[in-house]
Amino acid sequence: MEKIESREKSTAERRALDTLVGYNLRRASVVMLNDFEVEFAEVPLRPTTFAMLATVDENPGISSADLGRLLGIKSANMAPLIAELANRGLIERRGHAEDKRVQILFLTAEARNAMPKWRQQALRHEERVLLDLTRSERATLLRLLRRVWIGKGG
Repeated sequence: MEKIESREKSTAERRALDTLVGYNLRRASVVMLNDFEVEFAEVPLRPTTFAMLATVDENPGISSADLGRLLGIKSANMAPLIAELANRGLIERRGHAEDKRVQILFLTAEARNAMPKWRQQALRHEERVLLDLTRSERATLLRLLRRVWIGKGG
């Protein structure tokens, strides 16, 4: 009898969780992260490091501080992430011409050459995860998610 009550309570709690946006965002995030890890296993890149490389690719010479602000990465976390990418030969750090305290970032030739493949992998990953959504549903999902994080200063 205890087992049945526990299972019923668990189901009721689950239904309550299913109504929470945060819970559903977290579950969707786990699916996205797990699939991203599989797609990029050979590189290896994580969503954060891919986002950093893609942003530097689009903004050569961006400062590390601006990169962190654009991506919503805390400054305390930027130094180890940049060091990781530099140690892997993917990011080149240079001092700013006018202010040597400022670090500006460029992709290495290796990373620049790999970016088209990595972007295709990212698209393939998203296509696989979002396969059950129509093009219109995907656009709505993206628009709503952006409203949430942009509206909160992200």
